[in-house]
Amino acid sequence: MRKELLYEISKKVIASVGVQNVLHAIVESITIGTKAKGCSLLVLSQEGDKLYHHVSYGISKEYIGKGIVEVDNTVRRVLEGESVAITDISNDPRVQYPEAARREGIGSMLSVPMRSYGGVRGIMRVYTSKGRTFSEDEIDFLDSIAELSGLVLEKEEERDRMVLEANRAREEVSRMSDERERFLYFVRMVAHDLKAPLAAISSYIKVILRGNAGPLTEKQETWLNRSVKRIDGMLELISDIVDLSRLEAGLIYPELAGVAWKDVLDSCVEVARGLCDPAGILLVKDIEPDLPEIFGSEVRLCQLINNLVSNGVRYTPRDGKIYVRARDVDDSVEVCVEDEGHGIRPEIMPNIFNDFFKGDPECLEGTGLGLSICKRIVQMHNGRIWAESPAPGKDIGTLVTFIIPNGSICNLAFGEAQREEEGS
Repeated sequence: MRKELLYEISKKVIASVGVQNVLHAIVESITIGTKAKGCSLLVLSQEGDKLYHHVSYGISKEYIGKGIVEVDNTVRRVLEGESVAITDISNDPRVQYPEAARREGIGSMLSVPMRSYGGVRGIMRVYTSKGRTFSEDEIDFLDSIAELSGLVLEKEEERDRMVLEANRAREEVSRMSDERERFLYFVRMVAHDLKAPLAAISSYIKVILRGNAGPLTEKQETWLNRSVKRIDGMLELISDIVDLSRLEAGLIYPELAGVAWKDVLDSCVEVARGLCDPAGILLVKDIEPDLPEIFGSEVRLCQLINNLVSNGVRYTPRDGKIYVRARDVDDSVEVCVEDEGHGIRPEIMPNIFNDFFKGDPECLEGTGLGLSICKRIVQMHNGRIWAESPAPGKDIGTLVTFIIPNGSICNLAFGEAQREEEGS
């Protein structure tokens, strides 16, 4: 069951062009998660008599270049499927390069087989600075990661196919006359290729967190939860970049139709409640009935309002309120999203709709693209958007308002008009 699960997950992981990036992430995560000195993947030669360092983290080039690791009796035990731990490097005759290990500051070493459907591909080694004994649970967990590494290595030759596909895509890009369009196409292609393996890795870690691969220690659970959070943040960034490139290129024509504001706002209020309720925030809505219809993208208008609500939830404390208001005013529909957060500092207010701008650079949440995407969606619908902080009549919170004219027809050329305006 475990091998089948790992294989299905690894198929999506290795579909990425960046196989080496996946392997680097594995050795880095193992090192950090186990608080070891370093980790390396050693691949078996075609002759089966030597091991070569394929990828490593935390280990110096001098140690990697110390010499070829011969397949002796100890290594052979690992290649036959047994994990072998050497807890005292300085006094164990099984170490092939003891002087190099001492100079590197290695105290102990755990060797775990990297299995695959074609057999054992090599060895994953975890190095520690001091003598250390790994528990059975830790070794079992590392064995699962080593097996995933073996499956990735087994399929590494698929990179040739990926290179061929990339060359074909590059030829298609070269036929595009506009340099900006070529860049946006490349962004979408790369983002799409990155998303699948990251989602697969996130799913695999969540499987482990559910206990399917055995019990976890508290430290392992903390480390894995942090990894999931980072990966989900990267997936959010990739989705935002794809959305940004599609909006810039005007590639949303299939989404356009007659849009009823009632349908948009009802859907957004439902999503908003799903965001507010778990955070202990009260959602207050004030929406006029019988708002007019426009010709535009219901998907993008929902994305616009949901982005604003999501921002509000991020900065509003528990027991605070978020207001969603909509009314027909001066032949336009005016939509307001107001929160009760700490507000936006006056000095950064002019930049909040810029690409990748984050008011707090140290904040790990958010991509810095949410409000810039909102601005593009509003402009696409011939409207305008602005923010006020603190919210009018209060000393806290932020009010974001956008206006879209009644009878508006979605403008797919807004990106070009915006660039001309910025250049003038």
